Amino acid sequence: MYQHLLAPIDGSATSGRGLAEAIRLAQALNARVTLLHVLDVYPFFGHSGWSGQLEADLAPRRAVAQDLLASAAAQVQDAGVAVSFVLRECLEPHAGAEIVRQARELKVDAIVMGTHGRRGISRMLLGGDAMIVLRDSPVPVLVLGPSEGMAGAEGSA
Repeated sequence: MYQHLLAPIDGSATSGRGLAEAIRLAQALNARVTLLHVLDVYPFFGHSGWSGQLEADLAPRRAVAQDLLASAAAQVQDAGVAVSFVLRECLEPHAGAEIVRQARELKVDAIVMGTHGRRGISRMLLGGDAMIVLRDSPVPVLVLGPSEGMAGAEGSA
């Protein structure tokens, strides 16, 4: 069945919901979890004015991402679940494609993730990573939307 779960995280409350569900499923199924954080370097890529500063500008963001992954990994491990984590840099405008790529590369059995639940123009402008993953994933995907009270706060982020 599901022995290896991929849990993409971004530090938001909705990704926290996805992580909590991944932990719950992993405990029930005796599965392991791989955490994935996709660092968006797309805004910096291709801007000639940024080329010399790219590494310096990304270094603090990498450190924050590593801290996020380490904290989430500790949470998974404290729940008695085997965990590993991956940090990837994405040159595309949406992390969804990288999530699908990692699902294939890591040979996971399922993806468990949160979604901000954006609609309309905000979804068009800010992206729909969950939709990309749902459309292109080679494995089943469990998507958790924002809980009551989260939708307004995260929908405007």
